[in-house]
Amino acid sequence: MTDLIERVDAVFTEEGPEAPSAAPGNGGAWPDGGTSRPLPILLAVALGGSAVLLFSMGSEHLKGTQATVGIVAALVQVTLAVGALTRPSRALYGGAVAANAAVAVFWLSAEGPHSVSAVTAAIGIALSGIVVLVGAALALRPSLGSTWTSATSVFGSLLPVAIAGLTIGGLFGTTAAISAPSASAPAADPGGAAAKLALSTTVKVPGENSKTFQSIVAGNDTEQAELAKWVPLDAHDQAILTTQLSEALQAAERYPTVASAKAAGMILAGGMAPGVGAHYQLISAETFKGINSDGSVNPEYPASWIYASTADNAPVVGVMYESLNQNAPSGFIGPNDHWHRHSNVCVQFNSGKIGVPFAADQNVTPQECADVHGDFMKKTVWMVHAWVVPGWESPQGVFSHDNLHVYCPGNTDLTDAIGFCDRQS
Repeated sequence: MTDLIERVDAVFTEEGPEAPSAAPGNGGAWPDGGTSRPLPILLAVALGGSAVLLFSMGSEHLKGTQATVGIVAALVQVTLAVGALTRPSRALYGGAVAANAAVAVFWLSAEGPHSVSAVTAAIGIALSGIVVLVGAALALRPSLGSTWTSATSVFGSLLPVAIAGLTIGGLFGTTAAISAPSASAPAADPGGAAAKLALSTTVKVPGENSKTFQSIVAGNDTEQAELAKWVPLDAHDQAILTTQLSEALQAAERYPTVASAKAAGMILAGGMAPGVGAHYQLISAETFKGINSDGSVNPEYPASWIYASTADNAPVVGVMYESLNQNAPSGFIGPNDHWHRHSNVCVQFNSGKIGVPFAADQNVTPQECADVHGDFMKKTVWMVHAWVVPGWESPQGVFSHDNLHVYCPGNTDLTDAIGFCDRQS
């Protein structure tokens, strides 16, 4: 320990430490690569912590280009961390400053409903800030810290431990946000014995893996049909389908956020649910223009736009088409758009929202629906989802009912007994 303190207290010069073992021509580094001084160690630990956070978020939470950029940035961080310990130099310190200024900007763009929590992003920015400060100080004065007293050095040695704790906090920051219960609660019991029963049995269940969802799917043959395997098309039909889906994407992009959907007069149908998102229903004469007289689809006219949550800035993730026909329409070209409809649905129209007090496809009776002042539908219209927005493609197919990439806000699938997310925005 005495030997370590004596080395920390040694005087650092541009030619190297004033010690008999100093190796000439090493760029002003310590003979052991600079690891005897607290600040290069602190810089390396901060870089390593930032890399761990980037790797974790890039592989598990970020999507598409963001995930790629995050992982590449993590590799750069690791390279800089190794260099800070083995080949310290002004150029390396300056590179660390520039790289982490960019990483801080990256974290600002990564925070959002489909990526990481604000807590994790803030910790990522804090780690980058530490690197920028320490790297800038060393770039201006490479000898900084070489003449610190032993007490100061001991205090400085505690900082890497704090950074490790900060990194762990970042890794669990998104999980903590997912687990946090919603602060909102029903304003009042809408009235009726059936409504009270629905509210009293509202519990957190694991979304699509719950018995509730399994029961719904088991009782809905049309939703089961949507799980059928994709049938390849010939070149002619595939070209037509590609055009149709391109037109559907253009339609989706007309209202890129929930705020734009609201501005267009759309209202929320039910609420945000895992796998199916938040549907905003168009209430106008264009609602059913999506189906031509011959039953084929007109992709320019969806009936609903689907969003990643109910927050005003939530992005569009897909669209839904509806048909009043007695039988399912032919829709998109080919056999892969399996249309569905729901049974025993109770809806409430109030306050600019379509309320759904009970889960669909269950044994809800007209009287139970009347108890909560709702309108009962034995069968709904025919519907089909089209997951056409880049970055939100469904792994089960563009026309699948559920999209496994659509989670409740906070990247969870915790729902109430009706099937809506505990957190809506």
